[in-house]
Amino acid sequence: MSRYSVTDYEPESTVRGPTRQSYQVINNVLRVIRNGLKVKEAVDDAIDQCGDVFNLRDSIETFRMHAEEATDPHQKRQYYQRGLVNLKRYFELIIFQAYLESTPPDTIRTVETFESYVKKRPVFKTFENEMKADGVLSLKRLERMDVAEGIALPDEIAQTVANRSGNILSASTILKSDFFSNLQKMSLPERIEGAANFREIPLLVPLPEEQWAPLPGLTEKVKNMTVVGTGMPQTEGARRVLARLGATREGGKKVYWTSLREEPVIYVAGRPHVLRLVDRPLQNVEATGITTDVVESMENRLRKDVQREIRSNDGRILLHDEVEDSPGKFTITAQWEKVEMGDVMTPRELFNMMVQDGYQVDYTRVAITDEQAPLPAALSQLVQRVTGALQDGDVIIQNCQMGRGRTTTGMVAASLIATVSAYDATKGTGSESPEEIGSPGHLSGFLFEGHEGSEEEAYLQGEYKTILQLVGVLSHGKVAKRLTDMAIDQMEGVQNLRRAIFDYKIKVEACEPGSVKQKKLMDIGVNYLYRYGTLIVLANYLIERRQNENQEEDFAVWLKTHREITTLLGRRNLD
Repeated sequence: MSRYSVTDYEPESTVRGPTRQSYQVINNVLRVIRNGLKVKEAVDDAIDQCGDVFNLRDSIETFRMHAEEATDPHQKRQYYQRGLVNLKRYFELIIFQAYLESTPPDTIRTVETFESYVKKRPVFKTFENEMKADGVLSLKRLERMDVAEGIALPDEIAQTVANRSGNILSASTILKSDFFSNLQKMSLPERIEGAANFREIPLLVPLPEEQWAPLPGLTEKVKNMTVVGTGMPQTEGARRVLARLGATREGGKKVYWTSLREEPVIYVAGRPHVLRLVDRPLQNVEATGITTDVVESMENRLRKDVQREIRSNDGRILLHDEVEDSPGKFTITAQWEKVEMGDVMTPRELFNMMVQDGYQVDYTRVAITDEQAPLPAALSQLVQRVTGALQDGDVIIQNCQMGRGRTTTGMVAASLIATVSAYDATKGTGSESPEEIGSPGHLSGFLFEGHEGSEEEAYLQGEYKTILQLVGVLSHGKVAKRLTDMAIDQMEGVQNLRRAIFDYKIKVEACEPGSVKQKKLMDIGVNYLYRYGTLIVLANYLIERRQNENQEEDFAVWLKTHREITTLLGRRNLD
């Protein structure tokens, strides 16, 4: 394999997709590394050059075919296992070549090791775990096809999807509309067309000043600041939101807009679209641990892929949408759409255009996986982001896909960051030591009062074993939980996190034990509980940092030094 880095730009005529077979896990990696197609080509060349006796890539398909033909169950498992082992080797070679591409030959002795390179990119582990979870399904080769083959989709559409060869828009991927019916929560008091689930809430938790001492940071401007949540907006929806908030030349307000999307998004003719796998059109292509710069690099490459497809299809692009036939049941539809090159842009390009048009908006991206807790590094970014907004902003906006889970979590985090910066959060809460706060008797007296022993009410108050123990080990656990609960209740217009955890607990208990459905619901419920606990930990960190002005560690670094906290957060139960 080559150690020499390829150029970032290549003339349009020389860009070509891989002619050898690929697999979904391999394509997932190619999307998040630089020059993915070139990296795969280098690995494939090396495999073929060394393949006179054994060709690693061909062996994967050979073992899969042997497994399908085998009649003995034990032999079938052995063949599948050998195929998966070789697929993992292929996967690791792709990553190794990506490392070599990023390492100039004359610096190989001084730059980071391969081990360090992999550890800094937890998204690779995400893909490896998905490969393990999918098992034998991971061995399904992505096939190219001719029009004559035909499948359930019309031939032309099937051919286009199967033969895509972009860096990001690759074989068996589709562009699905990110804006669909039934997205809007009907109980919200205000609606803005093109921006689903818009709501504007006071930023600060309402604390009585006779009990919570105001700090110098509590200016009139901060008192009047708001936090806004919304789904992924259409182009005109974003304009309407900014105009509604007064973030125009005439309005004089400045908005800090943070997108919490982890998935690459592309705007086509004013509507956001997201990358999906053709056989999983309703599921996000997740890449937990991916960084903001990688996501935005993927979006830039996706834009180039889309524009290339428009050129090759006489100004048309194939787009997919979902139509709800009945509650909870959807049909995926496909259509060709005529699009101008200038109508294809990334979210950052969209907001740059807004600034050029005179809107007062500061945009950034913090990548968070759907239905999971934000990684500590993402929360560190949010702390910096909100702190900056408190200095010269008027409104903080958070968005995700639907404006529900990640958005609400971002709104709660923003409220905690602002509230702790404005009030002395230790006033009026007593001076109990961590040991006193964490004692069973103390917890029972504080946490369970007021709901007369009702188990349901206790859970709705967030009193899970993991949370109670977390409150006990945190230096300001009691007040951190109280503040977090107040912020959650204030931001509950679309989702109340404690209620969401309890709802999933009930669903899990209603499932057949050990079933696939139970496992899936359990994973979501535990992830929500982890999200809740992480917000409490964030509140505790903010209080500690406020009290110790010399503390310069960001949240991610601080959390690494508290193994007792990460151990508790890692528990996987809903008791």
